Amino acid sequence: IVMSPEEYELSRHMREPKEVDTSNLILSPMPGTLISYSVEDGESVVEGQDICVVEAMKMQNVIRSPCAGVIKKCHTEVGSSLMADEIIAEFEDVNGTMTD
Repeated sequence: IVMSPEEYELSRHMREPKEVDTSNLILSPMPGTLISYSVEDGESVVEGQDICVVEAMKMQNVIRSPCAGVIKKCHTEVGSSLMADEIIAEFEDVNGTMTD
């Protein structure tokens, strides 16, 4: 990154951004409406399995599981509006570790 001397001096006072672990979450990739779930709480899923359908700009987008695991909770109700990066569902077990 190219910065002026003043920008560099000020940037030294900024806090480092926190890295949030979202590996156990399925997030909405875009704003839209949750149309349906293909899974329920407590259900085992495999990588690539359909999780839900999100409608955005009159197009239905199938959201698939990024990994194998067990669905801990489906956070959003069907018919609800979603924002980008809003939690849709949460995994209980990812890579052999349990989440709180």
